[in-house]
Amino acid sequence: MKSLNEMMPKNFSRSFSDIKDFILGSKKTQVWIALFSVVSLIYVVSKMSETSTVVYRDYQKPNFSEGRILGSQASTYLKSKEAQLNKAARRIMAENKALKDRMVLLEKRMEAKS
Repeated sequence: MKSLNEMMPKNFSRSFSDIKDFILGSKKTQVWIALFSVVSLIYVVSKMSETSTVVYRDYQKPNFSEGRILGSQASTYLKSKEAQLNKAARRIMAENKALKDRMVLLEKRMEAKS
């Protein structure tokens, strides 16, 4: 099996080793490469965290009649409570009617037996 060095072209490995010697040989080059890497990393992180804001403009007048900011929250709360009470009252009246019908039926049975 061929080694990796035999499979790579000679010019490529020579130019790679020249670049490696250039980087490792000069302290100034190492500083510039480190600085470039840090700036590139900051740029990439800022681009990844960047969000875009879309503003839709509507030229009609706003309608705040149903809004909670300018409307009364107390009236909305009271309306919901009133609806709940009406629902409970209808349920109680239906149960009361069923009980009255049952009571009339039982009274008829008692009269029939006596």
